[in-house]
Amino acid sequence: MMNLQHDQSGRPEPFAGEDPLSPYTQALREHFPSREEILREAKQQTRRQRRFKKTAGVVASCLALALSWYIDPVLQRESMQTAVGQQATYHLKDGSEVTLNTNSLLIVEQHLYSRQLRLPQGEALFRVQHGWRPFTVYAYQTTIRDIGTVFNVRNTAHGAEVTVIEGLVEVITGTAKQVLSHHQTLRSEAGALSAIRHISAESATAWQQGRLMFDAQPLSAVVAELQRYHAGQIQITDSHVGQYQLSGEYDIHGIDALIDVLPEILPVRVERHADQSVVIRHH
Repeated sequence: MMNLQHDQSGRPEPFAGEDPLSPYTQALREHFPSREEILREAKQQTRRQRRFKKTAGVVASCLALALSWYIDPVLQRESMQTAVGQQATYHLKDGSEVTLNTNSLLIVEQHLYSRQLRLPQGEALFRVQHGWRPFTVYAYQTTIRDIGTVFNVRNTAHGAEVTVIEGLVEVITGTAKQVLSHHQTLRSEAGALSAIRHISAESATAWQQGRLMFDAQPLSAVVAELQRYHAGQIQITDSHVGQYQLSGEYDIHGIDALIDVLPEILPVRVERHADQSVVIRHH
């Protein structure tokens, strides 16, 4: 009687032509992924990486855009200035026009997303060429935002005076905000805004025509205006004299002539000195 031969491990000998590892194939498949599964996982991983990179790129672009809007860097800066008694008109690169009055300084900044102009001293009339960049003027802690207009800004000793010739502007201080329309004017002082006053276009733009207009103005206010166009100091020695009122229309380029004629209009005496200073006394 014949006995079947077994190997020492107890596993039967494979038949001729049979893969010796075939008994282990199923067990290996249960513990290790197949080639197809590896390729499929690799493709899915590649797609996930592409989606992540695309999302990261979009997020980075949005962050960069948001940061640039927040920073709004200066691309170009230039200064414009007039001397005492001088007036000048400048054409900005965006097509806007600025006319500076006597003894004025304007700093024009072209930012990435805005147009910002600073008026540390003096007076300027702005004719704005509208565009997608906001047009903003800063004068003595006051912000003036153009909404579509021609407007005048004067940096006074205590704040800013804003007058709208055409259109609208928004005037902003630390504690107040007001929209002005055409032929309206107001002043800012110590963070507050005065009541709105109406003014004629002729009065608002008189200085551009080389004229000074006074309507029953105290002599102290008249002298303060004349001082802007006069190199020498003009002084009133008596507060009572400063209360005298003056009316009329005068030539900006004839300031000395106006000073000389004051004794013919008011009960005052004018003294001139070698340093171009002027003293106005009671007659």
